[in-house]
Amino acid sequence: METSINTREPISSVFEAVNVLDEGFVLFDRDLKLVFANKSYAEMLGPHRDVLVPGTPMQNIIGSAVASGHVTIQRGAEQGMPAFMEKLKSLESAQIEVRVADGTEREISLTRLSDGGLVGNVKDITHQRTTEARARELLNKVIDAVEFGIALIDDDDRLVFANQRFREMVDPEDHFLKPGIPIQEVYERSIEKGSFRAPEGMAWEEMRAELNNMIRTAAKGFSLTSSAGREIVGNVYETVLEGRLLTLEDVTDQLRAERLFTDAVARLPVGVAIEEADGNLFHCNEAFSSPFGYQPADLLALADSERFSTLAPQIASIAGQDVGDRGVELFGEAIRAQRETLKPMEVCFRNGRHYLVERAATEDDGRVVVVTDTTALKEAEKRSQQTLNDTIQSLEEGLAVFDTDTGFVLGNRRLREMFFETLAPPSEGEQLSALWKRLVEGRVIAVPENLTPEAYVADLDRFATEFRKRETIHLVNGRTLLASTHWTEKERYLLSFVDVTEQRRAEAEQREADLLLHKIVDACPANFLVSRIDDGKIIYCPPPSRERFGEIETTLSFFLSPEDRQAYLDALLPTGSLDDYRVQFRRADGSIMQGITAARVTEYKGEDVIVSSTRDISDLLAMQEELQLQRDAAHQSEKLSALGELLAGVAHELNNPLSIIVGYAQMLEGRLEDPTLSKRVDRIAEAAERSSKIVRAFLAMARQRPTKVEQCSLNDIALTALDVAGYGLRTNGTNVVTELDDDLPDVDGDVDQLVQVFSNLIVNAEHTLAPLGDRGELLIRSYFDTEHGQSVVEIRDNGSGIPEAIRARIFEPFFTTKDVGKGTGIGLAFSHRIVDAHGGQLDLKSVEGERTSFFVRLDAEGSRDASEGRIPEPSKENLARRVLVVDDEETVGELICDMLEELACEPVLVTDAKEALELLVHEPFDLVLSDFKMPGMNGADFYSEIAVSLPHYAQRIGFVTGDTLGNDAYRFFSELKRPHIEKPILRDELESLVEGLSKAGDVK
Repeated sequence: METSINTREPISSVFEAVNVLDEGFVLFDRDLKLVFANKSYAEMLGPHRDVLVPGTPMQNIIGSAVASGHVTIQRGAEQGMPAFMEKLKSLESAQIEVRVADGTEREISLTRLSDGGLVGNVKDITHQRTTEARARELLNKVIDAVEFGIALIDDDDRLVFANQRFREMVDPEDHFLKPGIPIQEVYERSIEKGSFRAPEGMAWEEMRAELNNMIRTAAKGFSLTSSAGREIVGNVYETVLEGRLLTLEDVTDQLRAERLFTDAVARLPVGVAIEEADGNLFHCNEAFSSPFGYQPADLLALADSERFSTLAPQIASIAGQDVGDRGVELFGEAIRAQRETLKPMEVCFRNGRHYLVERAATEDDGRVVVVTDTTALKEAEKRSQQTLNDTIQSLEEGLAVFDTDTGFVLGNRRLREMFFETLAPPSEGEQLSALWKRLVEGRVIAVPENLTPEAYVADLDRFATEFRKRETIHLVNGRTLLASTHWTEKERYLLSFVDVTEQRRAEAEQREADLLLHKIVDACPANFLVSRIDDGKIIYCPPPSRERFGEIETTLSFFLSPEDRQAYLDALLPTGSLDDYRVQFRRADGSIMQGITAARVTEYKGEDVIVSSTRDISDLLAMQEELQLQRDAAHQSEKLSALGELLAGVAHELNNPLSIIVGYAQMLEGRLEDPTLSKRVDRIAEAAERSSKIVRAFLAMARQRPTKVEQCSLNDIALTALDVAGYGLRTNGTNVVTELDDDLPDVDGDVDQLVQVFSNLIVNAEHTLAPLGDRGELLIRSYFDTEHGQSVVEIRDNGSGIPEAIRARIFEPFFTTKDVGKGTGIGLAFSHRIVDAHGGQLDLKSVEGERTSFFVRLDAEGSRDASEGRIPEPSKENLARRVLVVDDEETVGELICDMLEELACEPVLVTDAKEALELLVHEPFDLVLSDFKMPGMNGADFYSEIAVSLPHYAQRIGFVTGDTLGNDAYRFFSELKRPHIEKPILRDELESLVEGLSKAGDVK
């Protein structure tokens, strides 16, 4: 039984796969006749794709496309297709590049198969060639822009490329410099044209031969002179491709600068020489050679070792060391050492001149040597030292200087008077410990009773070597000295002794006088204080004052704030006298005392102090305040009435324009396609709504009515506060991090008041973080405290923290840690009261030097249904259709009409109440919306007329008013309970009003 295998189906599948490749594919048999070509290859041939018939010779396929110009051969078959086809018979692989009529470039790779067939792959290299062309263009521009001439020569010595600078030097008129010209012809024609001139005494033929030789041998640094006399330096470099690179650089200015530098160095008053790596001098000026009695040329002729032996006899000392008869040896060693270390070296000549020798390394391992004559400086130092010694000798302090080994160096006249009237003065080099021993045993220094002479000598020795200050030394003759040890810049010990005998005697007498005065003052019943001006430290506080203020150390303890004390000083210091000055002081029990103080500035122990006496007038003021309250109560009613009238007028005038802003901003929200304009409108709407809430809060306060408590999100409130108060944080570079719990339960509260709380906390954090710059970090975090059922927001900063000593007072009114003028002490106290009024807590946690956290804790909403208590969303089906709008402000009326049209109503506007009554008689309306405060006939009169003459409209009329503070409006709405909304007008409130009136009037 035979089984047939179908090979046709797999081959067909392969061809289908190849046919969809992006790259072109073509297959020829061993006779170079077409077997298969895919779709991409056919698209490359364009109008010649019809020849792609199996069995068609390759020559016919490619030949027809090339002959028509559709395909142009770029590389690989430059001698034509017949020659290429012949050559292809003996090749295993080949590659050609072509350009297609559509502008693309293709690379065709041909590979011989094992059966003699040929397979071709076509790749699109358009982008690659475009990139290469751009790279070549960019490279040419870069080379063209360099400051020296560049020419590229191929291996046949022909010019390939020359940049702009090379053309300007060789062929400025652009006559002959073309690619392909032999380089020999280039310099021959440049010489003929006069671009370069031959050196004096050299014929042109010799110059051409010389140039030809230099170019062929890749010479470096050969010199040419242009027709304008410019110095040109040429260099030739071999390339990897057996060509050459020729550069020409104009060094005229460089050579001129070098000559100027050489001339300037020659004229310097400071000796300058250039030393080569081997030590020989390459160049020196006259100031360098003249101290040795040489001319520069003579000194340059000497070798390194010759200079040592020739110049050394003139040198007396090096770095302060006498050279004696070893001048050559020591001079050579010193120079060689300086070449390694480059440290400055002082040299003194036998003629008394002093020089400072300095060396600096150069890039070629040579050195620049600078020799400065310091003779005048040395003489000035000597004179200064003599002056200093005279000064030291005239000081009233005893001074002694010891070297690093505590050997005596010098002492002044006062030292000898203190210690050496009966003993021999110290000799140079005498050790300090031996000197102390001599002074103790010679009964000059008295030994303390609790020490032996040996132990005291050891203690004095430690005092000097430990650099102690103001140690007391008693002399046998009864004098008292204060001794101190200092470390000098020359690494020596300086001991100073000051005679304080008379000062100590005066201090003792003063202490006795102070003791007597203290006893007298303690017995005095007067209530006074003595304090320092600078820091307020209390110098004396008698018993009556201690009973009032307690055991305090500074006046800052009883002033309520540093600002109060500063104001007190500002009033006192200009004249030094103050009477009947009103003050507030804090008593020892924490209560506030009202007082009147008198003060005088006087001197005590060399510093200015304040003597003050304060009389407590708290009871007197309390009685006066009670009398004033009784007088004020009589006028309160009249004031409130006047204030109500004023606020009513302000609210009415402000609410009308604010209604227009709020209303139209709300109407535009979400209706602009431009996201930028839409965002700006949203900002206007937010600001306008906030302004309206402020106006309403102001009116509510004036009416003495409770604030508006509603369900709100602490997350939203915190973000609003951050937006309002976060500008300073962003300016300081503070990193603000928010970690808000998306599931945080809502709380009941007044949104505006809570925003104020968080704003205060954020502003306080901003002030704390300002010094940290971008190292500052503020964290705003919210979470739910399940144990206490509270929603919590934490405001944390990484500032300096709050000291534990003042944390208990942080929420007190008027208490602040900020500088004068930067804080009132009201913000935290105000915030604490708001949170407390909401039934919550404002807590503080702080780690001094690390961080501070404030926690706002409010009871969360219960598990009641989220929809409970909410006003149902009005449905447009329930709204009235035809509404009469009455408002004397035409712009406000138009706003109401526009908003009603959005609610599918048909509004009609009139600006006069009488006209509205007439219109209601002749035309039917579903509802009436009227302003309350109008000229001629106000809302109350308008309603009365309707109730009498048109009673069927009495339940269909509502009011839009900005005058709820006025007595008339308040009385009308309180008695008749008519539906109304307050200006500024909000879209949701207007919609609810219309819906309510529609239901009340049974409007269908």
